Amino acid sequence: MSFLGDMELDEVIIRRRDTRHFLPDPIDERVLEGLIKTANLAPSVGQSKPTRYIIVQDPVLRQKIKSNFLVQNEKAKILASGQDKDSDYAKLKLEGILEAPLGLVICCDLSVLKEFSIGTITQPREMLLASTSCAIHTLWLSLTQMGLGMGWVSILDFDELSSSLDLPAEWFPMGYFCIGKPATDYSSMPMLSLENWNSHLEPPIILYK
Repeated sequence: MSFLGDMELDEVIIRRRDTRHFLPDPIDERVLEGLIKTANLAPSVGQSKPTRYIIVQDPVLRQKIKSNFLVQNEKAKILASGQDKDSDYAKLKLEGILEAPLGLVICCDLSVLKEFSIGTITQPREMLLASTSCAIHTLWLSLTQMGLGMGWVSILDFDELSSSLDLPAEWFPMGYFCIGKPATDYSSMPMLSLENWNSHLEPPIILYK
């Protein structure tokens, strides 16, 4: 595993990929635990720190999550066929649940709203979810700097995922995250762009008022 610690921040951001293809090289879980501690430094509304992490080790559980994905992905294919994109969609590899050495489920713990927290009066749930998204992005950049990749799998039945993991009722899962050493850099562009699905070069929309 190579540490790319001399990269400038903008280079780390440019290199970050939603990784689907992984090498089988094992990753020390203590490395992931250390990066999670870094992710915990991400901003959160009212310093509520609502993000929770479940490292999925059980191969039977990972297979169950893969089956969850397969069922939902078939539904997605039907939707894609309605837009004449079924052949394009079918060739996309959209997860590495069984290939990646490490699996992670990241949740937003909505129970922190039981106590007053600054900044959560008008949009409490949305602000907590935004806080967990900040932690996810921080983890993603930290992994990239370590020469590792992460893939965010959201094509899931989230109620089933929660049940499979026996999550507390107020832990909202943001997805299943595949982590490991990337098998490719996708020709230095996002995989979806490489497959002509969507461009990543669209300029941001900026308004002045």
